[in-house]
Amino acid sequence: MTEDPEAVFAANRRYWDRSTPRKMDHGSYPLAAFRTGESTLFDHEREEVGEVTGRSLLHLQCNNGLETLSWAREGAEPVGIDISGESLRVARELAAEADVDAEFVQCNVYDAADVLDRRFDVVYTSRGVLGWLPDLDGWADAVARSLADGGVFYLFEGHPLVHSFDGDLEIERSYFETGPRERTESDFGADERHYLTHHRLGDVVTALASAGLRVEFLREHPFDYWRRWDRMVRDDAGRWRLPDDPVALTFSLRARPA
Repeated sequence: MTEDPEAVFAANRRYWDRSTPRKMDHGSYPLAAFRTGESTLFDHEREEVGEVTGRSLLHLQCNNGLETLSWAREGAEPVGIDISGESLRVARELAAEADVDAEFVQCNVYDAADVLDRRFDVVYTSRGVLGWLPDLDGWADAVARSLADGGVFYLFEGHPLVHSFDGDLEIERSYFETGPRERTESDFGADERHYLTHHRLGDVVTALASAGLRVEFLREHPFDYWRRWDRMVRDDAGRWRLPDDPVALTFSLRARPA
């Protein structure tokens, strides 16, 4: 484990630079559906964010840009940022292929407000993003500084509770354990070392509130955005669920400047 944020960022940048092309080739993303004009956004995301036509939208940690481009198809004027130059190369190629207007900028999420030097009507982030950030307070400050007056911040993310369970839904680690955890993933990253940080749900809400945002709702959901366990089944909305919905798997949150 390391406590050096720059070492965490450097390792994670290398991981995504190497793994994004592999994941694209592997079929980890709904490329076929996107290329036929379908959105990669879930219905509940569109409903909870609200109308975006003609509104500026900042997508933090946009990865390959599929959701950024889907918001553009909804009528937004999006900018996607990511730490990985290789992920953004893929995003720009997808934008050109789909003939969708979107801007992509390489920068650390903590530097977004300074690099972009503008404020947005909507700041959006989603799906497996917070674990890559060692400091939630800095993240929340970046969100607040990027929001226009009257703007809206939206987050859809994996529920931190699920990180306590192993593949058999047995308790594997304490929910209250924090700090960057070193990992090595060979499937896509060619044994590339990277770091993930566990953030508790209360830490997320507190960080946003401390940055001057007013949380409008926090909703816990029994569905996930990927097949985390083999026993999961897909619902009619394309989301993954466990039989009988025994535990919260994701959460969504909307906040505005106080």
